[in-house]
Amino acid sequence: MPDRLPKAVAPQSDSRGRRLVAGAATLLAMTAVASGPVGTGTRAAADAPPPIAGSVSCAPTEARVALPTRAPLLDWSENLTFDEATESFWVSRAQRDVVEKYDGDAHLVASVPVRGPGAVRRGPDGLMYVTFGNSPLSGLSGGSGVVRFDPAATDPTPEVFASGLGQANGAAFDPDGALYVADTSANSVVRIRPDGSVDADWTARSHTALAALGLGADGIVAANGILYVTLLESPTARIVALPIDDPTRATVAVDLAPAPLSGPLLPDDLAIVDGLLYIATGSGQLVLADPVAHTSCTLLSGQPLTSVAVAPAPARTLVLGTEGGDVLKVHYR
Repeated sequence: MPDRLPKAVAPQSDSRGRRLVAGAATLLAMTAVASGPVGTGTRAAADAPPPIAGSVSCAPTEARVALPTRAPLLDWSENLTFDEATESFWVSRAQRDVVEKYDGDAHLVASVPVRGPGAVRRGPDGLMYVTFGNSPLSGLSGGSGVVRFDPAATDPTPEVFASGLGQANGAAFDPDGALYVADTSANSVVRIRPDGSVDADWTARSHTALAALGLGADGIVAANGILYVTLLESPTARIVALPIDDPTRATVAVDLAPAPLSGPLLPDDLAIVDGLLYIATGSGQLVLADPVAHTSCTLLSGQPLTSVAVAPAPARTLVLGTEGGDVLKVHYR
């Protein structure tokens, strides 16, 4: 039996066209994942990648399956979030063009059609916001944006909140209600006002700042006036700190792979707890990083990861999305 999903009592993102082949090869090479441990912070498997350099201390941890895939890859769990008000858990199924709602016992209770869904986030108005058109093809046509719907409705109906983006991927709200969307194809962060209009000046400045630091804006999280943005296509697996009040002052928060590794790390979605970043990577690592000390270490290694969310109960639990479709649960110290 899979582990029960953490109870929701409070509360990223990818270039699928670039990663699908690599993810399929990785999954085919792996042993089928059962409901037991799927990875640890130590090199338990002979083919596990070397630890990521850094002085942050990573205690050994393991992941268990909280919600098993029904069809590997087709069930790709692109992003996820908890919703306190409806005591539910939401998963973006990128290949199925749907966002699914589960209760705490991992029962599917609702499905919302969204084309190429990316990040799913509850807004300050109580509605659920989902980026759509999260694919390189959308980047060519500008057919991407954000939809929203009532998560408490029996049959939620999405409506377009913002459109005209390239490849809307990760997303995060600030305390004032502005929504920030990582546009992977444009390599920018788009600032969307509460009325759905785009702050073009702020967005242009973010694009200029990111262009000097790397490519592939993907996951995004907001904390204390800073947006932390993962750069999926950075050779050093870079995380950028983007000040909300002035995005031109963007700096490098941490390079997860300052030395060459055996392959790309592919930093995707991320979460922040007590000032530390928890980063899901397409190469299968869950990375802990200190954006102030600019250091990092590997918490666990396993199947390719897409996203990470903080489960408010039980304490110190993370839930991870995967390219294969499993949703994993991790307890950390």
